[in-house]
Amino acid sequence: MGRKKKSRVIVQEFDDYFGTGTLQDWQRLCRDVGLSGDLPSISQCRKALKTVHVNIHDLLEAVKHGKQPQRFPNVQKLVHYTMRTGRFFPKDKVKEMGPVKALMRRIL
Repeated sequence: MGRKKKSRVIVQEFDDYFGTGTLQDWQRLCRDVGLSGDLPSISQCRKALKTVHVNIHDLLEAVKHGKQPQRFPNVQKLVHYTMRTGRFFPKDKVKEMGPVKALMRRIL
């Protein structure tokens, strides 16, 4: 599969997984990455997600199998893993205030 097609597939998979962006969608994402506690607003979910370092490809794969994705202790470990595996999310597909934006980390 070519790089452009892979990019389209991962973007579509995340859109399908996340849903319409309701508070419940954000709360599910927080639970799926292993955040616990009551996060009563989208802004609190977004803030909490900024502390989590996961690869988006791994997140979607883990959710399919009913598992939690690998969480990295810091951005450097996530960057190293992402560079090694080539499992990038296309930066140009990140919506300004969406969930992917909250999970994205500067890789290059």
